[in-house]
Amino acid sequence: MNSDRYLATTIPHSDFGDPKCWGCLNGKVRGDIAVIECNECSAIVRTVAATDLEKTLHEMELSLDIASAACAHCGAVHLRPGFSRLLAFTCDECGRVTKLSDDPNMELFFGE
Repeated sequence: MNSDRYLATTIPHSDFGDPKCWGCLNGKVRGDIAVIECNECSAIVRTVAATDLEKTLHEMELSLDIASAACAHCGAVHLRPGFSRLLAFTCDECGRVTKLSDDPNMELFFGE
């Protein structure tokens, strides 16, 4: 495994150790070990074997609420760990916005 490997995530530190921190957890390989640390406060929340880093991050992510929805334009599935509900999202596949709420206030975010 590459000794300078870095895996960025959107896993909130607030769900794994510091409820007041707004940073995200990232994986960094350091030789045969890897640390999972916060990009905001630099706290290390876990140390694992380098070969287990991706598996550990996936397990952490799957332990969170996960909101999902299909793109109204291309049908691609959008998953957002850490969220219990989606109101709108930009599709990773086609780049178009899908609005999932009928709330008229949603237009404030997107204009007319």
